[in-house]
Amino acid sequence: MNHYLKPPVPTLAQRALELRRIGIPGSRVVFCGGKMLRYHFSITPGDNGRLYDCVLEVTPGEERTPRMFVMKPDLVELAGGRRPLHLYDHDGPGFLLCLWWPKNAEWDPRHKLIDSYIPWTAEWLWYYEEWVRGGKWLAGGAHPIRVPRRWGHGRYRQAASVELEEGVIP
Repeated sequence: MNHYLKPPVPTLAQRALELRRIGIPGSRVVFCGGKMLRYHFSITPGDNGRLYDCVLEVTPGEERTPRMFVMKPDLVELAGGRRPLHLYDHDGPGFLLCLWWPKNAEWDPRHKLIDSYIPWTAEWLWYYEEWVRGGKWLAGGAHPIRVPRRWGHGRYRQAASVELEEGVIP
């Protein structure tokens, strides 16, 4: 076996089997036209945490990364009208989480979702709840800067990132 060859990227069917094996009660895998799968599940970040309804979207191939959404509850409403950090803007329902920094290449399409996106989501939600309680984002990392688009009132794009130090919000 050539040690320089990477193992193949899992197919959507293999991803579906992986997600079903997690065994989260009430979860379900839905195939969307053979080009994407959605994993619907509920998770709590800790013993005393709130229950969050989430959707993980997975597309095949190496070019596209999975996307994790919190569908319920409304994260802005829970935060008293403040927009949480580490979210991407997107068109559609829910909140698209920023779980890893692409410049650090923390995700590889060969990673298991049970070892990456699922625990990263629980961790993000834990830091979110701490942020709501204490007002500081303790996870650090880089935060996408929102820049208004020239067209469309209230629409934004991510222009760059700024590193957060000790939870200080720029």
